[in-house]
Amino acid sequence: MSDEVNVVQTGGYQVSGNRQGQVTVKQITSSEVIRTFEMDEGIVVREVFLLDGSKTVAACQKNHAVFWNLATGEEIACFDQRIYGFSHDETKFFTYKYPDGVSLYAYPELTQICELLNRRMAGPFHFLFSPDDRFLVVWFAAGYPSSDKNYPKRNRARAALAYTKLFNLDTCQEIQEFSRLRPGKGKFSPDSRFYDFKKTWQSSADSSWSTTSWRFDLTTYELREISQ
Repeated sequence: MSDEVNVVQTGGYQVSGNRQGQVTVKQITSSEVIRTFEMDEGIVVREVFLLDGSKTVAACQKNHAVFWNLATGEEIACFDQRIYGFSHDETKFFTYKYPDGVSLYAYPELTQICELLNRRMAGPFHFLFSPDDRFLVVWFAAGYPSSDKNYPKRNRARAALAYTKLFNLDTCQEIQEFSRLRPGKGKFSPDSRFYDFKKTWQSSADSSWSTTSWRFDLTTYELREISQ
């Protein structure tokens, strides 16, 4: 099994993190190593990012993130939380910290915009920003965030708790109409007007399984079934 636990490729570069706390940047075409950055030794690098038109490298361990200038190798900033993901325009990112919840921050200022969810809950395991970066959907499940030993797999959990939350980033509010639906995994429409998902359910009459497709309107917060 490869020692690399996450890899991103963009702007002609490949950035990877490993289980020993190292972040490596290579040129994609030549595989030449451009930079190797050292984080806390023996701690898994959980996320890697290439930002600002491939000028800035960022990486996260379980409780902090570090930013470096790719050209000079200089450390630009250290942030005291794990960053889960950036918006497409790289103007904001979100964090999760137990028991505080989920927060939204501004980049490159690294200042908090708001709290999106401020209660104890399971940790994130997947997320999506809408194409226009006005909405964020996050999937949570018991066993996350996982320990360094188990990462990227989740920790063993007593219950298979899982749920999905949708946030309006303009208002910094959870969309409760969405949460009550207990939606399955889905995706945003290209114009960011809808969130589409499928739900599988079992018939009580004959125990057969059926799947239906649904569309959640991000303007009216209304739900309608999509014909197959």
